[in-house]
Amino acid sequence: MRAHDVEVVIEALAASGDGVARVEGRAVHVAGALPGERVRLRVERDGAMLRETLAASPERVDPRCAVFDRCGGCAWQHASEAVQREARITLLRRALPKDLREVPVAWHPSPSPWGWRTRARVAWETHRKVAAVGFRARRAHDVVAIAACPVLDPRLEPALALLTAHLASVARRGEVSIAIGAGGAPVASVHPDGDLGPDAYTACEALVSMGFEGVALWPPGASTAAVSGDARPVIAGPDGAPLVLSVDGFAQANAALNTALAEAVARHAAPEGRRVLELYAGAGNFTVLLARRAASVTAVEGDAGAAAAMRATLAARAIANVTVRHEPAEACADAKADVVVLDPPRTGARTVAEALAKRSNVRAVVYVSCDPATLGRDLAVLSARYSVRAIEAFEMFPQTAHVETLVSLERAGSAGSRGGRVVGSQAPTNHEDPRRAALPRRQAAIRAGAYLRALRLPRSRPRSMRPRVSRRDAPRGGVRRRGERGCGHVLQGVRG
Repeated sequence: MRAHDVEVVIEALAASGDGVARVEGRAVHVAGALPGERVRLRVERDGAMLRETLAASPERVDPRCAVFDRCGGCAWQHASEAVQREARITLLRRALPKDLREVPVAWHPSPSPWGWRTRARVAWETHRKVAAVGFRARRAHDVVAIAACPVLDPRLEPALALLTAHLASVARRGEVSIAIGAGGAPVASVHPDGDLGPDAYTACEALVSMGFEGVALWPPGASTAAVSGDARPVIAGPDGAPLVLSVDGFAQANAALNTALAEAVARHAAPEGRRVLELYAGAGNFTVLLARRAASVTAVEGDAGAAAAMRATLAARAIANVTVRHEPAEACADAKADVVVLDPPRTGARTVAEALAKRSNVRAVVYVSCDPATLGRDLAVLSARYSVRAIEAFEMFPQTAHVETLVSLERAGSAGSRGGRVVGSQAPTNHEDPRRAALPRRQAAIRAGAYLRALRLPRSRPRSMRPRVSRRDAPRGGVRRRGERGCGHVLQGVRG
């Protein structure tokens, strides 16, 4: 095929931050382009290259990040909040089973699009005894060094300089989780990749003396950490009291929106007088609200550290109607309950969904998900017995494609339900995506179909024409450690 130029209009925004267009029957990813933009591409045998933007979108904004063009983190900084919202809801809808794609989605925006991230996992590499600390590069494993990050909570930014000064003494390379600890000071959980340096422990103690509340060093292959200070992250619980996590434990990265999510879980669970089974309960983020209204709560958590933290949380609040079980969620899915609440990791909860689909005693399920693909898969299983009552989406991760989703389900045959279908349409709420709510159903279906066609790729295609989204591009951050669920800590930069 001879190289030639074509003019196309970008049809969609991919999770990678690329625009998506169709060229001669093939879906092409165009770096940095936005929906609605008219561009000129150079088409060659092995791909297409952006030559010129002929008509830019009015929704294009200037990225705040100084290394936006290289960092593998916040890939949507060039898009307005309205474009980001539309794209997230579209990505969510196309992951759902077909009969759920027109269900209204209530939208909860982040209180702030910047400075929201209270935890992150960064990487470091040492060159000539100097550590480069930052996030992974786009579509590469290299570290992009940063001195600041516009999405980080300002309390965490000083930690970057301290880590840069001391991590070279710990090991040649590795990853480190940073979060907010007691008193608002940063804490770190350091995971070296390779042999420790002779001054590794001294370097961690120095970090504590220079402003960190605590540092946990995990030698390669060790099951426990060497801790200096108090390395436990602390978040504001949804009930207003502090919630102390285990060392290297999980919490939502967007603390400001976490309370809204927990309140929505409690509202949909309607636990008054009911027995609640909470799976993947973590350190008790949802538990503290559910327990105050439920007859009883059985909270199941597979990680020993998180389960111990939850017991301490409940004791500090004098909550006595919760039974904490340190077991895999899959082993407890058949426990007696009226309501099941689950918040699984990105891999979803297929085994739990299959168990629930075979049961008849659970009247309602509240499913919180950080991955639309596995959510859609599990909802298809649950639809054999449950009907969807509501879907709510939370902008936990501004400037990225990621979205936290809550789905409320009711057992088929209960009052108001109709088999495995939606229990009735909701009127659009103030939080619902206004563009989607304003469209007639037929027009919305046409738009959704066009988007899916835009992303459909042939089985065989040149390498450069393949979609650039993979498990390593999303969530662009972090390797899940023991006890970490959800995806609040894995947003940018480190491959998963």
